[in-house]
Amino acid sequence: MSSSRPRVLVNFASSIDGKITLAPGLRKGAFAMSRHHEDPHRMRQIRSMAGAILIGAGNLRVDDPDLAIDAKERMRRREAQEREPLRMVVTGTGEGIRPNQKMFDPALGGASFVLHSERMATEARERLGPVATLVTLGQSAVDIARLLAWAAQERGVRTLLCEGGGMLCAQLFAARAVDQLFVTVVPRILGGALTPTLAAGPGFSANEIPDATLGSIDRVGDELFLRYDFRWR
Repeated sequence: MSSSRPRVLVNFASSIDGKITLAPGLRKGAFAMSRHHEDPHRMRQIRSMAGAILIGAGNLRVDDPDLAIDAKERMRRREAQEREPLRMVVTGTGEGIRPNQKMFDPALGGASFVLHSERMATEARERLGPVATLVTLGQSAVDIARLLAWAAQERGVRTLLCEGGGMLCAQLFAARAVDQLFVTVVPRILGGALTPTLAAGPGFSANEIPDATLGSIDRVGDELFLRYDFRWR
């Protein structure tokens, strides 16, 4: 891990055939991969370890997550005047991002940021500017190396948690920036050749494959909670 970037955590729930959500066109309304209360509990715990929580715009449009820590911990931090995790979304243009989405509600969490490219139109800037800090981090797309350096150097983020989607996660792996991966393996088969996976994009060649070591494994009911650790040379 370089001092020029935060420690990066990634957290996903996955089916046993490696899918993270339903196939395109099959999802109707809200969908949760895990059916056990332990997964959202651990998700909140992992969030509390982070100085910032990061998602892609696709995840925000589909799931509308609050990116918040546990309500009791949030209250404790506010009473102690301690910082809550910053909430960040990565987008090229801001398309489909609405100011009334949960991650922009100050009652639910820390300060909100829209990390975007120069392609973001004036209309989107005017729409999102009142509810979030807008940060330009690339010309045609958000540059992951710039994002990580900005988070560490400009916002003092020591630990960054990414909660997807697969394209953003793949970019973090390609940048050799993921330090720990938390995976909840759920006993479900989603199927589908085009169904989203944990790491999307073009894939990795044989000499670029990110290799991990198993850091921990817990079983709760029929679900497995895994932590993998990465060491980059």
